Amino acid sequence: MNIKTPESSKDTARRILKTEMIKKGVSNTQLAALMRDRGLQESQASINNKLSRGTFSAAFMVDALEAMGESEFGLHSHSSRVMEPSAQISLPLAGNPTTHLRVPGICTNQRSMVRWIGIEESHVLPLRHPGKVISLFTGAGGLDIGLEMAGFDTAVCVEIDADCRATLRHNRPDWLLYDKTDRGREAGNIRDIRASEMLEMAQLDVGEAALVVGGAPCQAFSNIGKREGVSDVDNGGDLFTHFVRTVKGTMPAGFIFENVSGITQSKHGEVLLEMKEQFSALGYGVSGCILNAANSGTPQKRERFILVGLRGVESPCLPLPTHAKDKLAWMNFIRDLAPMPADSFLPWTTVKDAFKTIPKFHGARRDFALMNISDFVVERMKLIGPGENFHVLPMEMRPQCWQSGKHQGQDTFGRLRSDQPSVTVRTAAYNPAKGRYIHPFENRGLSSHELASLQGFPSEWEFKSSKYDRVPLVSVGKQIGNAVPPLLGRAIGLALRRQLVLCPEY
Repeated sequence: MNIKTPESSKDTARRILKTEMIKKGVSNTQLAALMRDRGLQESQASINNKLSRGTFSAAFMVDALEAMGESEFGLHSHSSRVMEPSAQISLPLAGNPTTHLRVPGICTNQRSMVRWIGIEESHVLPLRHPGKVISLFTGAGGLDIGLEMAGFDTAVCVEIDADCRATLRHNRPDWLLYDKTDRGREAGNIRDIRASEMLEMAQLDVGEAALVVGGAPCQAFSNIGKREGVSDVDNGGDLFTHFVRTVKGTMPAGFIFENVSGITQSKHGEVLLEMKEQFSALGYGVSGCILNAANSGTPQKRERFILVGLRGVESPCLPLPTHAKDKLAWMNFIRDLAPMPADSFLPWTTVKDAFKTIPKFHGARRDFALMNISDFVVERMKLIGPGENFHVLPMEMRPQCWQSGKHQGQDTFGRLRSDQPSVTVRTAAYNPAKGRYIHPFENRGLSSHELASLQGFPSEWEFKSSKYDRVPLVSVGKQIGNAVPPLLGRAIGLALRRQLVLCPEY
């Protein structure tokens, strides 16, 4: 007979101490400093080891609690609890462990120490200053649309792709595009643009912008590309340095940096380390995590690394998910959070849900595009059911590269399931041979408008070309596939908005 054992005593002790540190906003480094102030010889390394093992003396625990100003405590008060809407956890200010903002609805993952904040009511909180955004690598505007939903105002955009600039001009003529070509500069090339020029165009002084945001081109760090990182200048491996330079030159209240999840791999570790060190020197606290866009309502399982920073706040919060695959997925996410958030989530948005938002007669628009498919390829598609891929095809119907057995892709020439979010929409997602991009019901690829709906673009958003009246399929595919899903941008924007409202630095 299997008997479920209760939480071990060492886990209980570790949880009690970590919970008190979270409540008081004290990091391991700050705890060491507080204990040294009391004449106790503790270093950050020793505290790291004690908390990691969960084995430490009762004397250490009492000393640590007293150093944080907690003179009385009881085991019963540290049982798992659900976070009510009025529950408050402290948000420490950078460089001052004794000063805290009392913010409702914050919970912390006790393993990763990532902080999360509920965003449901964030849009009703007024900012004390105009929420002006300086947008870098704007692309087709996905992140900026989301920030607009969150109540921010894009003041100036920097974008090198001419077709993307045409799209931005058409849809948001009030978003000023920095595309000067004087002094032989390439239009929209961030390498040639000074931070002071962006401030001047946005009519802002240093420190007045709410956010600097951007998703630097990611081919240098993508798991699909060569993954050469910072050495791959041709594919933007150095562009993160220009993001840092812009933050340094404009000193916004906060920032959002977006990139592929591959940037977190150990071989690219120097990138994030350098960014964090430079931002810390400027007075920004930073937090980073891989977020799944489906968890913020996007009908697409798209994972992206998000790094956020706030000036004067030590550990900025990321948005608590509003959606989940199912009950089990939600419980797995919240099990390490303290306080535990309320058991409330929405189901993932599906492909079928997304396609319902596409207006009738959308094919008449000039940005409608669909790949031509040969009759033989259509016959292949007829044999593939929802969720299946080329592996179900008889050998005689597979091209040579699929017959060899060397190609093991699990999405190649696959059919979408209508009852789930889509796979990641990449730049060539209009081509069924590039992934799980066969229409869920019909024997064809996905149209540009279907791809845009899976990315979460509003149905009225029109994609444009700088050269042609009708947008080429390759161009619209790149514009959509490279975008940040607007609903993910909205969630991040709302999370930062809640914190900016209370931040004395802004």
